Amino acid sequence: MARSEDKPGPKVVVITGANGGIGAALSRAYAAPGVHLGLLGRNEETLAGVAADCRRKGASVETLVADVTGPAVIDLLLEFDARHSIDLLIAGAGVTSGIPAPNNMEPWDTAEAALLTNFVGGVRTIAPVAARMAERGRGQIAAIGSLAALTPLPFSPAYSAAKAGLTVYVRALRRLLAARGVRFTVVSIGYVDTAMSRKLTGSKRFMITPERAARVIRKGLERNRAHLAYPVVLATGIRVLNLLPEPLVRLILPAFAFTISGWEAGGGAP
Repeated sequence: MARSEDKPGPKVVVITGANGGIGAALSRAYAAPGVHLGLLGRNEETLAGVAADCRRKGASVETLVADVTGPAVIDLLLEFDARHSIDLLIAGAGVTSGIPAPNNMEPWDTAEAALLTNFVGGVRTIAPVAARMAERGRGQIAAIGSLAALTPLPFSPAYSAAKAGLTVYVRALRRLLAARGVRFTVVSIGYVDTAMSRKLTGSKRFMITPERAARVIRKGLERNRAHLAYPVVLATGIRVLNLLPEPLVRLILPAFAFTISGWEAGGGAP
């Protein structure tokens, strides 16, 4: 049997949220001679820096400047796909949100931004490309979700809800389009050492580097995992937590609580 590293990888890869964090690390991980990258983000300057890194590794690169919450991103992705049929789309654009202090409500503006970017922006990115892939009978889509989707987090309600919605959406599409040759993976990842996670004050157990996250994600996609949850020990702990009585859960969760001083686009919070 051929090893996964012996199999030909995707030749046309689009990554949203490529400005920094996990998205930038994934961009560099997939950059190689013979690979064409479409790097999508909101900040043209930082996107250009990631693109330059990828070109030095031998990839050809197009930068796509757009906000995933706006309708323009759909035309941008479909125009790119018309020029280069997308083999792999990684929907990694995201923002975090949370409470500013213990027992406070999270501000509405940051909650709304988390819902629009993480859920609506994710669906807006994935849906049109999935339809094109279904027409061709091939392709792969990954959504960068979160371990926060696996249980309701009282210190990050909107983020937890948005990532849960995205997780369900992508898993539903996997069932819908499996017979048409389109593969889907949800990546539920824990803390990653990025600018976004550094906005959080509190416990950040099992934090990993963006480069480590990119390696884990790429391996999971090569294996066509339906749901990649990492770190395994943290994901297992959350699943056990969901089986416990609610009063006991409320006693345990404060040990993992965090507050947030702001939010920004990128990837990296749980």
